[in-house]
Amino acid sequence: MRKAPSTRTALSVVFAGILWAAGLNPAFSLDGAQSRIVIYTEDYKPLYFQDENGGIQGKLADLIREIAAEADVTFDLHIRPFKRGLNAVRNNADHCFLALWRTTMREPNFKWVGPLAVDGYGLFALKGTEITLSELSDSFGYATGAVSGWTSTVEVQDAGHPNLVIVYEDNLNVNMLKQGHTQLWLGGLVSTPFVAQQQGLEVQLLLTVKQVDLALACNPDIDQGVIDRLQSALLAHNSSTSTDRLTQ
Repeated sequence: MRKAPSTRTALSVVFAGILWAAGLNPAFSLDGAQSRIVIYTEDYKPLYFQDENGGIQGKLADLIREIAAEADVTFDLHIRPFKRGLNAVRNNADHCFLALWRTTMREPNFKWVGPLAVDGYGLFALKGTEITLSELSDSFGYATGAVSGWTSTVEVQDAGHPNLVIVYEDNLNVNMLKQGHTQLWLGGLVSTPFVAQQQGLEVQLLLTVKQVDLALACNPDIDQGVIDRLQSALLAHNSSTSTDRLTQ
């Protein structure tokens, strides 16, 4: 004999039906586990970027797809300018950003899944430059391209750099450097050499300012179960990858 649904289950089904009828996609499944989240990302090659067909590619985009599948978490992935995407994450409980530098200042403002990679930032110049830097203050006399809102930019501004040239997308720094509008490029340790090479420019790292972990940063009100499942899937992935390397 088929068991009649409980009152709680029946009400949950009715509620879900109302949401679907209203054209809304419930963020939570009937058993209370969050089933779908929204992830914003930016153009940060080669880790995540938009291809010529509008798809989002990159090493960390692939990684988040893999661990989300293992964690039974579905998501919508959108690419946006950094500030716009981060503001959406701050204002929506089921939103995350791929990926943020996990700094001491940011730590309490998000729930984290990571580390996904090790990154950081430094000062780059055209290959063959005669500029030498031994500390950050040595760069203050040079026009330095930097991306608005990035941690690297904020920290170097706070350090008193008087000659930052602010751009809104990192790839704009290529032409700025190539045309002589800037002499230095404040950029990611992973992304800067890749972006430069893709546009036919050779750069060299003059100074590493900081190294930091990259992690998925989620609104602090997100379901903790989602974070736990993603983190467990990431740890399992890393363990498997390490084992594969040892057996090769």
